[in-house]
Amino acid sequence: MITINYILKRAILSLVLILGVISLTFIAMNFIPGDPAFVWAGKPRGPGAAVAIESAREYLGLDLPLHVRLATYLYRFFTGDWGISVRFKQPVLSIVVRSFTASLELVLYSFAIATPLAIWLGTKAAVSRGGTVDRVIYYVSTVLAGSPRFLLAGLLYLVLYMVNYNYLGLRLDPAYSVLRGPTGFATIDTLILGRLDAFADALLRLIPPALAISTYPLGVLVRVVRVTLSEAFEEEYVRQAASLGLARKVIVRKYAFPNILPVTSQLSGLMFTYMLIDAMVVENVFSREGLGEAVAKAVVSSDYPLLIGATVFVAIVLIVVNTVADIVQAAVDPRVRL
Repeated sequence: MITINYILKRAILSLVLILGVISLTFIAMNFIPGDPAFVWAGKPRGPGAAVAIESAREYLGLDLPLHVRLATYLYRFFTGDWGISVRFKQPVLSIVVRSFTASLELVLYSFAIATPLAIWLGTKAAVSRGGTVDRVIYYVSTVLAGSPRFLLAGLLYLVLYMVNYNYLGLRLDPAYSVLRGPTGFATIDTLILGRLDAFADALLRLIPPALAISTYPLGVLVRVVRVTLSEAFEEEYVRQAASLGLARKVIVRKYAFPNILPVTSQLSGLMFTYMLIDAMVVENVFSREGLGEAVAKAVVSSDYPLLIGATVFVAIVLIVVNTVADIVQAAVDPRVRL
């Protein structure tokens, strides 16, 4: 059974990593080109421009020493005040959470597409290992896992555009923009509100980018399932089950399949990391709202508060997800804690 001591160690390590990420990100952002005070002041021109920019610098605290700004930011960060977006003039935290919700919806649907398909294909490959089906599945999964998601997304977008697919871009048709639900997930909120027409619109807009993102976990999981089941088939207890005349489906499901759980739990955090980054890229290809769009606009506008907030938020999510994945793996496989 997993111990409280192990969980505390992982939590403390995660907190140290989060502090380090916040500090390094804040310092790095202060050395990139651009002047947020110029954007905040409305990009002024003429005789009064210098005064307006200097006033903006004082308001944003950019006239203070770097270490003072860092200490102030750390305090405000952990009290929920992540600053005000230079471009949108809104709290950074609200923008980041809203954008992350859109990206998370995309990632979850990608998982939902990839996982059952990967288990089915991986099992097919393992059962027919060495045969034509096994080789085809292996090569296809290798290509899917190694192909750049932005390239696949671009090709998919081009094909859908050429066939006049009417659900490219945005998360929801502007006609449904007044719909607001409690979760922030367009597909769930439209169902809660009983708007099946809006649900269909949101789903049809979500499926293409989700397909592009799902290629990575699909390619990885297929090979993991194939290898894990192939090794399980060589175990003595599986051979004995086969010698007793049990059906192949029973042997795979009851005796071989449990071997997949520790490996998939270990990979879940890593896959989520890559999928979230892929989602940020694919969102820009499909012109969807999300973290990718927020970061792109922050870079163009020299919106340091939003850029720092989005970067740190993504880092925190990835650290927490990987920590939880490690704890789950330790609970499933005690050898991890040794």
